[in-house]
Amino acid sequence: MPSLCFNVFKEEVKDGRKRQTIRIRRKHPIKAGDPLYLYWHLRRRECELLREAPCTETFSRTWAEIRDNEDIARRDGFKSAAEMRNWFNEKNKDLSENQLLYIIRWEKLSIKETNLCPNQKRITL
Repeated sequence: MPSLCFNVFKEEVKDGRKRQTIRIRRKHPIKAGDPLYLYWHLRRRECELLREAPCTETFSRTWAEIRDNEDIARRDGFKSAAEMRNWFNEKNKDLSENQLLYIIRWEKLSIKETNLCPNQKRITL
């Protein structure tokens, strides 16, 4: 059950406007059909489960292939490809043109509001 942590776009992930993320390869890659647990500030005091959703699609592209892609930028929560480029270049100083990145997309589903973190029990009412 893969968990994804977000430090930006909290409301967009929570309300379903953002249904994609761009990540560097994981040790255990996420696959379509995997249940995703989308957290705000995982491993911090303000940890909050924003959404549970099934992964609908994953694919890889190099940074050179996506850095000017307006559709990918907007799906990821940015206003433009230029804004996405600036953010990625600031956060990933060693990002090269041929760096392989993984685009992970999920379905928009509504879940019960919860503040659970992975080490907390889920209580169903």
